[in-house]
Amino acid sequence: MSYKALYRTYRPTTFEEVAGQQHIVKTLSNALKENKIAHAYLFCGPRGTGKTTMARLFAKALNCEEGFGHQCNHCQNCITIGEGSHPDVIEIDAASNRGIDDIRDIISKVKYSPIKGKYKVYIIDEVHMMTTEAFNALLKTLEEPPAHVVFILATTEPHKLMPTILSRVQRYDFTKISPSDLTSNLKRVIEKEKIEVDDDALDLIVSLSDGGGRDSLSMLDQAIAYAGNKLELHHVQELFGLSTLEEKMSLIYALDNKDILGFTTIFDELCDHGIDLKRFTIDLIDIVKDLLIYKTTSDASILKVVPRAIAPQSPVTKNKLLYMIDVLMEAYGQFRYVSNIKSLLEISFIKIASFDEVAPSTSPQIVQKVVEKTIEKVVKPTQETEVKKELPKEHIPQREEIKKEEEKMVAEPPSPSISSLTFDPKTINPLVEMDGTSVEFSEDDIINIMIQGSKADKVEILEAWNKLNNYISVPKIGNYVSVLRNCQPRVVCKNAIILETSFASVARKINFKENQKGISKIIEMICGKQFMVLALTSQEAIERIKKFSNLRQINRLPEPRAIYFDFTYNEKPKPKTATQMFLDELQNKER
Repeated sequence: MSYKALYRTYRPTTFEEVAGQQHIVKTLSNALKENKIAHAYLFCGPRGTGKTTMARLFAKALNCEEGFGHQCNHCQNCITIGEGSHPDVIEIDAASNRGIDDIRDIISKVKYSPIKGKYKVYIIDEVHMMTTEAFNALLKTLEEPPAHVVFILATTEPHKLMPTILSRVQRYDFTKISPSDLTSNLKRVIEKEKIEVDDDALDLIVSLSDGGGRDSLSMLDQAIAYAGNKLELHHVQELFGLSTLEEKMSLIYALDNKDILGFTTIFDELCDHGIDLKRFTIDLIDIVKDLLIYKTTSDASILKVVPRAIAPQSPVTKNKLLYMIDVLMEAYGQFRYVSNIKSLLEISFIKIASFDEVAPSTSPQIVQKVVEKTIEKVVKPTQETEVKKELPKEHIPQREEIKKEEEKMVAEPPSPSISSLTFDPKTINPLVEMDGTSVEFSEDDIINIMIQGSKADKVEILEAWNKLNNYISVPKIGNYVSVLRNCQPRVVCKNAIILETSFASVARKINFKENQKGISKIIEMICGKQFMVLALTSQEAIERIKKFSNLRQINRLPEPRAIYFDFTYNEKPKPKTATQMFLDELQNKER
């Protein structure tokens, strides 16, 4: 096989040729100049951003025959390192050599001196795949290797490495390569390959690569194979299943006009051409975001996707754009859970097309108040029978009326009285802030609630959750409401709720047995149902959900069982008053 892929052919051979990562290039270059070489490095970051390439370049700089820190690419050491055949530069794929025996083999050979170069360089790629036993075996050698050995660990997931490994290495975080650096690199390759590429096609390849240098070259390679020596925008769109800006704008306008047949026809045609639906959704979000930015700022100079001439012509209102972006982002988040993405998108489009201009931005209370005022104006009762007249159906509250009423309600927010509560606040103990008795529950208890979780019940709770804001200023329960406002319902089943909060102190207060009665009463007040309530921090919630997902994937979820927690506690006796103490003393004397 004589052909060599572009990303291999044009792999950087010196630090100067590296696209992006200048902060790392500068740091390593300075370390080489001052001869301050660490014994172990960790290169981490997204795929295709140059981690392994940088490791090879650093190995060249350590062993170049022209001098320390050079990368001449002419000497035998530089050539063999570039080819991957140098005896002193050992590249190991930890994904396939991850066991303790593989690491013991490395340790046994570390003590031997270099054969041709000055340093032996061990490049361990995908190091996060190593087993715990292998990591532990490597610790001592990684901390105090021989003077002629340098370890370079590369990974896309540094969070999976043991803290004892992280503390023994110099860490370098590779970032996604900027669009300008990617474009410059691609233009250099295009010039050497002597091909013609439109700027629009080049920009699209850069956008699709998402900051990955290797991905951009691979896509360019694929596009050249498809289009030949003249690459145009439509070639890239056809190859990677993308739609044009005109098609996406037409779809958005059809949704705005509630043209069900129109957007269905456009969408079906795009699907017939095999578009990438996930990418299509992201593109729609970017377009709506640009239109929203213009509607807010009227500044076309900051637009990234929508042409400056088109944005002022868009008839879509700001509220409609906000609703569009909410629905599209919600749909994108659900893609991983559905088997038919097309149907999910179609439902989302119908939801957008059915948008009511009043509903998303105005609360039902405000609309009701405006309707009542309109009734008073239209119906002027003179007798008791006339009061029963209804508002003419054709009359709809105008946005100006609603806006004025909304401003008035914001300026003078309603303050519910204690009489509006469904319980007597005197029956609730004050919120315990410290030194409470914690409810005892395990990870298995949380998994059990997750198994029985109901999406419908969660939606109902989420819709009622904003009612808490109405009671923040009510005496006796305001502190409870303040704590609950710092939480979000994460899992809801018939008789239990798991709340998620960013603050450990809030989770601790909710999990105090002394506070459970008040918390349950307030939640019953806003949603009409009684629940047992537990709270987790965001990190704890992520860990429990991850375990739940893993168990579900391997079909090892336990059978659901009854949900029960012990919320009883020994109430501390109240201090006796002086009168009570006097009466007790008299009673004791009589005895």
